This record gives sequence, structure tokens and C-alpha cells, in this order.
Amino acid sequence: MNRRAYAALVMTTCAVALLAGCSLPDGPAGVVAAKAERTPPATATRPYFLTVRTADGERKDFQVYIDDYDRCAIGERYPQCKESRA
Repeated sequence: MNRRAYAALVMTTCAVALLAGCSLPDGPAGVVAAKAERTPPATATRPYFLTVRTADGERKDFQVYIDDYDRCAIGERYPQCKESRA
């Protein structure tokens, strides 16, 4: 294996390792008030967002995974809704 191929292999391995550790942070607890696909039509690789109304009445938007988006309907409590149908 030459140096260039070895360097490419090392860079690819590092990139995969770094990306594997990435995840979306959980949003605040509250009642789901709205759902949005910011880049219609949404797919597994495009962002999905939930809006929750928190206990103090504020509305908070945050990005979620497609599975959480599908599990949480408007009016349900977040984060319980994402765990209830897992």
C-alpha cells in the first residue's frame, strides 16, 4: 500500500469514527405544538423539527430524527412520545 492510499484510509477511518459519535441533543420537555419538515419533501437525510410548548408557556423548536418525528403527534408530551412506541 502506498502512502497516498494509506493516508486516504486513515482519513476515512477518522471521519467515520467522528461521525458515528454525532447525535442530536434532546429537546426540552413539553407538549408537541407543531411538526415541520424544513426542506420538503423530507427524507431520512433531511431535517425534521418539532415545536413544543414548555411548562412556562414558551415555544421551542428543535431538530429530531425521523423516527421521533413519526412517533410524536401534536398534543403528545415530549420526550415521552418518542420512547412510548420504540
